[in-house]
Amino acid sequence: MKKCLLFISIFLILSNSLAAIFTVYEANYPQVMDYNVNVDEAALTILPRGAYVEMNLEVTVSYNFESWFFKNYNELELLWEFTLPDQAVVSDFWIWLDDTLLQASMLDKWTAELLFSEVSSPVRHPALFTQSFPDREGMVHYKLRLYPIMRDIKRTFKIQYIIPARPTNETLRIWLPTSQLTSRLSPGASSLDIYFMDEKKPVLLGADITKQNPLPDQVGWFYRFKLDYDQFVELVYPSPIAGDFYFSTFTDNGETFYQLAVYPPEVMEQHKPRNFLVLVDYNRFNTQDMDGELVLLQLKETLQQALGAEDHVNFIVGYEDIVFASNELVPCTGNNLDQLFEKILRRSFPAYSNFQMLMAAAADFLVTQAKPVEIILVTNTDEIQLSGLSRSQYAEEIKGMFPVGTRFHIVDLDNKSNLVYNSETGQYETYLTSFFGQLSNTTSGNLFFLRYHTFKNILAALFYEHISHFQEVEVQTRFASGYSYGNHLIALHQGYYPLNFPIMQVGRYNGALPLDVTVLGKVRLDKIQEDFIINETDALPGNETLATAWYGHHVQKLYKKTQTNGTVMDIMDLSLDHRILTPYTGFLVFRPQETQGYEPDPLSGNNNGNQGGGGDENRGGADDAWDVPTTVEDQTAGQNENYTLAVKSWPNPFNMTVQLTITLPDDMKDKALDFAIYNTLGQRIKTFVINRSNANVITLRWDGRDDDGMPVSTGLYFAVLAGPDFRKSVKLMLIK
Repeated sequence: MKKCLLFISIFLILSNSLAAIFTVYEANYPQVMDYNVNVDEAALTILPRGAYVEMNLEVTVSYNFESWFFKNYNELELLWEFTLPDQAVVSDFWIWLDDTLLQASMLDKWTAELLFSEVSSPVRHPALFTQSFPDREGMVHYKLRLYPIMRDIKRTFKIQYIIPARPTNETLRIWLPTSQLTSRLSPGASSLDIYFMDEKKPVLLGADITKQNPLPDQVGWFYRFKLDYDQFVELVYPSPIAGDFYFSTFTDNGETFYQLAVYPPEVMEQHKPRNFLVLVDYNRFNTQDMDGELVLLQLKETLQQALGAEDHVNFIVGYEDIVFASNELVPCTGNNLDQLFEKILRRSFPAYSNFQMLMAAAADFLVTQAKPVEIILVTNTDEIQLSGLSRSQYAEEIKGMFPVGTRFHIVDLDNKSNLVYNSETGQYETYLTSFFGQLSNTTSGNLFFLRYHTFKNILAALFYEHISHFQEVEVQTRFASGYSYGNHLIALHQGYYPLNFPIMQVGRYNGALPLDVTVLGKVRLDKIQEDFIINETDALPGNETLATAWYGHHVQKLYKKTQTNGTVMDIMDLSLDHRILTPYTGFLVFRPQETQGYEPDPLSGNNNGNQGGGGDENRGGADDAWDVPTTVEDQTAGQNENYTLAVKSWPNPFNMTVQLTITLPDDMKDKALDFAIYNTLGQRIKTFVINRSNANVITLRWDGRDDDGMPVSTGLYFAVLAGPDFRKSVKLMLIK
């Protein structure tokens, strides 16, 4: 059985319309921006980590201050916006300040934004790095704010993230982050240096390489290539393991993590060869949150997974000219698909529709084909010249141009236009719904709308076949001694699992090898099972990337749950403990020895730890604020250990009102108590009057307002109960 190590797919692409924006502005007035930011240098260090790839992107930026509205300034703030796929796990951030490398601290997002942006403070910290939730197409938006950008001074920073690799035939593939570094509005980087740290030499597809050489001692490879806008570069490198499975482990602080890639059970493949002509008619202004290059790259991703050498395909794309990927239908091998997409990528989509020209070109092409061909039209046009015909009549005219029996599948990406009421059908629909429906339904084709489905799911429904792909796959793991738990099955095939693609699982376990593995695959009503054993000698050593991957996927799984207070707290705690960026947290770089009044416990009188950025061995500062649990035990040394003194909050985080419960022991009856809310700067904002009335449990409510009745902003606060010889506090997270 010939199998190579193929890992679960990840589509590392950056949508240009959403990705890189470089701009500067006066820090307190961001409305006026200049996009002429210089990206002086860009370097990417790539480290294969089994099924994952660790990416370290280092960027140097500067600004010349020649713009007329900033020529009298000496320092500005920079904003860099870009996107990454939702499977990317951002795990660290550094910035160079003079000759010092500062590592960012992880804080909750609201506190980080407050500390970075507080205009009344004499201190402004150097950098803030945050992210959004994934959008409907699985892309996450990131923002890096950097201060200050000064005249004739370059600023350098580095971002670290990991991603699963994308499998193809006996290789692993990743898309390089070229779109992070290029922009329609900014000059962007002119070149990218690649350091690939592995003995096995990679291949770069789509790159204009100007320099390449092995690194010393043959431990890696160096490449430099020119960067252009609308450029997508794919790195292809040999699979690290050949065999039926891949298994590696890593132990950290008593926890053992593993990654496992296994093949689905063998089954007789019954595949009917198919022939496709894909037409792409894309107006770059018509579809919100999606770029034309994203459409093409997702097409390539799906075709590589779903089709094989017995299937044939060609592309016709409407740019300023009509571009053919080939003059004939070609087999869907990996090399052929690389060549086809090399021909149609790296071009700018127009601001108009090419529907009529594409239809004419497709009809002329099919006249030369002896085999039946299915048409797939991917379009976001919102207007078609009907020339006095009804939509039904025009659809019949289009079908008459093609050979009898041609099937039309249509993917309508026009998700910005408003729905209109069709009195004939009695339904709300897009302007062209009835036309597209007439064209597809009467030819036994399919019609999909982006407003109702994700693009990946649409492509899966079009290209995958149940008979040649599993509908469900389950991987069961049983250790000879112990158990596995917290498993994350990572399979991005939208319910369609190619027969020769592995299923990847990351998890934690207690116990020891050997490991019994059962793989179950379901095809319609049939289930196929395969069993094998992984012994101690089969396990490869992993590193801390494996733990980061597990926690990162666990956090991403929590995103998909309803965001209750408990879920938000779980995400934040995992993020803060393991330095994984989330929508609720942020990387903040503190100036050395400066915290802008921020203390781990602002009222405890303690000031332990380094309050600057620092490395892992001296992280102190803002991270320690989260050492205060929601229910805090007595912090006063030497107090009576029988005390049941406690302060609790619910819900937390809260949106409108939080309930605060104070439990007091009997021997505190006569003690004077002070209870108040403080912000992260240690300022008292709300004072409560406690009336015991001989009760041991006191319940109070805080509505998020200060003593003047004014609502406070989103962020972190502390409820503090103080007496003559004790102090109790609980953290409160207000989310509006």
